[in-house]
Amino acid sequence: MTLRTGTSSIAAGIATLLPAMPATAHSQRALTRPATASFQTSRTFQLGPGRAVRTFTVRERSGVILLNRLTIIRGVRIVVDARIPHLAGARVISWKGRTDPSLSCRHTGRFVACTQSEEWCPMPRATWHFKLVKPSGRAGPVRFDFLVAAPPPGS
Repeated sequence: MTLRTGTSSIAAGIATLLPAMPATAHSQRALTRPATASFQTSRTFQLGPGRAVRTFTVRERSGVILLNRLTIIRGVRIVVDARIPHLAGARVISWKGRTDPSLSCRHTGRFVACTQSEEWCPMPRATWHFKLVKPSGRAGPVRFDFLVAAPPPGS
């Protein structure tokens, strides 16, 4: 995966969490595939204290959503809504609730990584529109990983 925004210290802190994060067999194989330079699968932000909102777009290839993950400092609540306008959407939140068994969150040190499992619905090549909202909380890094690609063979 490529990291295009943020500082190297943020990336280093979050990168220490990545090997420990939960992953399904299909997302593990997807993460080992080389990504082409024209597709960005990760975004990192340094958010200040209090409310913060970030909107951004990401070009994705056609396929299925293989990864929808949010990595933050423990205790911060964030919601990310992803949309292909007038066609499809997905969401990931940074806290585990009783009403969503497809969300898994893993705590490692001062970070928490929440991965939202997605149904494998075919998605066209598109520019996805994202809205990241932090209602309140302390300052810190936020990493969002989103990967759309062909399902692994044999799945």
